[in-house]
Amino acid sequence: MFYNKDLMEEAGVSQVPGTWDELHEASKKISEKTKASGYGMPLGSEEAQGESLIWFAGNGGNFGTDEQIQVDTPANLEAAQFMKKMIDDGVTQKDPGATQRTPMLNTFIQGKIGFAYGLPQTVGQIEDENPDLNYGIAPVATKTGDPATLGVADRLMSFSADEAKKEAVGEFMDYFFSSEVYTDWVSTEGFLPTTKSGSEAMAGDETLKPFLDLLPNAVFYPTTNPAWNATDGAFKS
Repeated sequence: MFYNKDLMEEAGVSQVPGTWDELHEASKKISEKTKASGYGMPLGSEEAQGESLIWFAGNGGNFGTDEQIQVDTPANLEAAQFMKKMIDDGVTQKDPGATQRTPMLNTFIQGKIGFAYGLPQTVGQIEDENPDLNYGIAPVATKTGDPATLGVADRLMSFSADEAKKEAVGEFMDYFFSSEVYTDWVSTEGFLPTTKSGSEAMAGDETLKPFLDLLPNAVFYPTTNPAWNATDGAFKS
């Protein structure tokens, strides 16, 4: 969670929110006492599923497993109802349902939103576009304050069509995921490491520390479920 320190001070918010209720209260104060929006909630077609899963995960929810898609669960419903409360109480930007994540984050970077969920790459964007922004990064706010976040991962795969290459592929994987090689690649791409050795090697980067600390508590889309693509498309629409 990226937060604007100046807007918090202007609105009289002294503590970075760690729970849903605290986020609602802090966002309300910013919306009422400043010219900015309290919380940026992008529910447009670009990342509706991502923003929603952040909230679902914050209540122990998910979109399902590799075996069964489950969207309308008690945990997800409660999270969705709280998202609706944020919107109805006017503590978000106008018309979240038509808001895309990329322009929303740009608005945060311009200093016009109090709180927004961002990526490691958002740090670089701030450095390039508004280096004077007085901001901080904190764990995702959840219902109880227990750690949870959305995880998104690309995959590097090898297929077993040619068993003769299996040993060579294994050697390449060992090389690629070795700490020195892998962390250089991860840093260049602006990503986060998926290995423990990579996380340990990059732990000294204060910018990445909040992201690295949350990685063990990341919840992922059920992308190995054959029905996920249809679910994703339906949810976005």
